[in-house]
Amino acid sequence: MSAAARPSGSVRPAGDAATVRSPVLLIVGGGTVSRAAICRATGLAGDARVTVLGVGTEAPGEPAGELVRRAVAQAMSALNSGDVMALGHISVTGSPARTIARMARARAAQAVVLDQLSGLADGLAGELRRRLHGSGIAVVAAAEPAPQTGAP
Repeated sequence: MSAAARPSGSVRPAGDAATVRSPVLLIVGGGTVSRAAICRATGLAGDARVTVLGVGTEAPGEPAGELVRRAVAQAMSALNSGDVMALGHISVTGSPARTIARMARARAAQAVVLDQLSGLADGLAGELRRRLHGSGIAVVAAAEPAPQTGAP
C-alpha cells in the first residue's frame, strides 16, 4: 500500500510482513525460567510482544506466590534484554489451563510456550491443547536439552 493510499494517521508496521508475527504467551511457574523457553518465545514472536504469564495457586505475598512473581520478572528481564517487548501478568487460580486458554484468546496469541522447568505440572500441556483445540493457537513445551555426558 502506498503512502498516498493509506488513510491519514495510519502507521506502516515496522519490518516486513514476513517478520511481523502475532503475540506469544510465555507461561512460567514458581521456579527458574529456562533459556530454552526464552529462546522459543523470542523466535516465535518475531517483532511482536510476548506476554509472560505467571501461574500460581497462592497470592504474590505468600512464599510460593513470591517465587512466581520473581519468575515473571526474570523472564521479562531476559526478553527485554533481547529487544523483545514483554508484558507481565500474574494469575492466582485453581485451574491453570482454563486461565491460560482465556489469556491466550484475549491476547490474540499465535502460540503458548510452556516452560517445563519452572515448576509447571506435567499434564498442563495436554489439558491446554484440549482447551485450545480448533483455535489455531499452538501449544509448545520448551525444556532445556539434556546435558551430554562423556565423549563419543
